[in-house]
Amino acid sequence: MEKRNKKRIIVSFSAVFLSLCLTMGFYTLVRPAKEFSVRENRKLASRPAFSFAALWDGTYTKDLSTYFNDHFGGRDMWTGINLRVKKLMGQKENGGVYLGKKKQLYLIPEKVNEQAVKKNIAAMNAFQSDYKKLRNYVCIVPNAVSVQSQNLPKGAPVPDQQAFLSSIEKRLDKQNFIDVTGALSKNSAEYIYYLTDHHWTSLGAKIAFEEVAGAMKLKGVIKDYEKLTVSDSFRGTLSSKSGSFAARDTVDVYLPKTDLLYEAEYVSTNEKSASMFKTAALDNNDKYTVFFGGNYARIDIRTTAATGRNLLVFKDSYFNCFAQFLWPYFDSITIIDPRYYYDYAGDLVKQEGITDVLYLYNADTFGTDTSLYAVLEKN
Repeated sequence: MEKRNKKRIIVSFSAVFLSLCLTMGFYTLVRPAKEFSVRENRKLASRPAFSFAALWDGTYTKDLSTYFNDHFGGRDMWTGINLRVKKLMGQKENGGVYLGKKKQLYLIPEKVNEQAVKKNIAAMNAFQSDYKKLRNYVCIVPNAVSVQSQNLPKGAPVPDQQAFLSSIEKRLDKQNFIDVTGALSKNSAEYIYYLTDHHWTSLGAKIAFEEVAGAMKLKGVIKDYEKLTVSDSFRGTLSSKSGSFAARDTVDVYLPKTDLLYEAEYVSTNEKSASMFKTAALDNNDKYTVFFGGNYARIDIRTTAATGRNLLVFKDSYFNCFAQFLWPYFDSITIIDPRYYYDYAGDLVKQEGITDVLYLYNADTFGTDTSLYAVLEKN
C-alpha cells in the first residue's frame, strides 16, 4: 500500500510538472517576444525562421533552444531560484562572476593574453621612440578582485595583478609608470568600486587621479569639488552576468570648483557639448554611461586652461569617469579608444600639438586587449 501511494505521488507530481512545462512552452511560443532584457542589459535572441535546410544542419533547433532560454515564461523567477539553489549548494561563482560577501560581485579576470600584451608594450615603446619629445605616462588600474579582496568567497582563486603590473613596468622604455595600487588599497574599505559593476566609482577614480596628478606634475590641482549623486538605482553588468540583483549602486559625479570651461566634441558624429555627462543615460539600465554616453572612437575636449599642454589618451572605459578630474589641466585632450579607432595615432601628434601621452586601462582589459598596438604602428 505504501509503495502504491509513493508511486501515485511521483506520477501525479510528474504529470503536474510536465503539464506546467508544456503550458509555459506553449505560452512562450504564442506570446509577443521581447527584444531587450532591461534586467540583464542585453539583447534577447529573436525567433528563428524555419527552413528544412536549417532543420537538417541543426541550426534551427540550436537557435530555437536559445530563443526558449531567453523568452521562457517566468524566466526571471526561475533564474533567481536557480541562483539561490546554487548558493545553498555552496557555489561561489555564476556566469564568470564571484558571488562575494556583503552583496559584492567580482568579475573573474580573464587569463592574460601574453602575446597581445607583448605586442602592445612593443608598440608603446616604439611610439615613444618615434616621438621622443612627448611625456609618456602609463597607468594600469588594478581591479576590485585585487584591491577589495576582503569580500571574496573563501578560497576563490584570483590572479596576482600586482605581479602583472610589475612585469609591465619592467618592459616599458623611458615611460613613466604610475602605480595607483597603493593609493586604492589604502582606501579599500571605501566605496571605490561598484558592487554590481566591473568599473571603479568616481571616488576610486578621484583617489587614483591624485596619484596621476603628482606623477604628471600638474599645476594648481583643484581640491574642492561639488559632488552630485545622479543615481541610487544602478545595477551593473555583473548583476546581469551573475543573475544576482540583491544590491543597487550609487553613481556620483564630481564638478571641480573652477571658472575654467570646456567643450567635448564627439568626432564621429560632429556633436559638441558643454558637458561630458549624458543625463539621458540615467534613464537606461547601464547608468555608468552617464560619463560621455559610453565609448566612442574619438572624443576631443577643448578647455580654457591655457597651460600649454595637450594630452593624447589611449583608454578603455575606466577613463570615462576619470576624465571629470583631468580636464582642467590641459588645453586639449584627444581621447582615443583603440577598440573603435582605426587610424594611425601618430598623425594626431602634429595635428593636435600633443605634448603628453597617457595610457589608462584597467588590468583585466589591458591583459586581453588586441587593439592598442594596431593604432600605434605606422603600417
